[in-house]
Amino acid sequence: MTIQRLLNKYYKPEGACLTADFKINPSEKHTKEYNKKMKREQYRKNRHLILQELLNEIPFRLNQNQVTQIKYWIDRFNDNFKDFHRRSSNETIILAFIMIQRKQANPRLEVERLSICKKYNLTYPVFINIQNKLIFQLMRTTELTYNQSKHLNHSILEKGEYK
Repeated sequence: MTIQRLLNKYYKPEGACLTADFKINPSEKHTKEYNKKMKREQYRKNRHLILQELLNEIPFRLNQNQVTQIKYWIDRFNDNFKDFHRRSSNETIILAFIMIQRKQANPRLEVERLSICKKYNLTYPVFINIQNKLIFQLMRTTELTYNQSKHLNHSILEKGEYK
């Protein structure tokens, strides 16, 4: 069998399904762990598609660094994504991530005034809850790096020649 025939046998083409859902061949047996891994990967790709749709709907622009940060959060917390807010949809949680990035650039932003927030049921208490849980998740999972030196030469620091 050629590689293309194998790809057609096991995967849907990208154009037909942007999530690239895994085709299950009924003659093959997979472990539960493998099936869970494939399902998590489908959820991750689906959340990235939701992010792209929401970026097209919002009435403002995010720069590339902010979008990259949101994608990082989606990838990092994919396994326990619903822990941010159990009763909210994926769209609401991802919209809250977008609003967190927007609020960092514009602190006077009022979340409940935007029509897209009303459309996806993102209220201020839900936004604050998701924001707090994101902060605590990041505090728990982000590695700390310490940069301390045992000896400082203050004369070099005063001249501004430190590295």
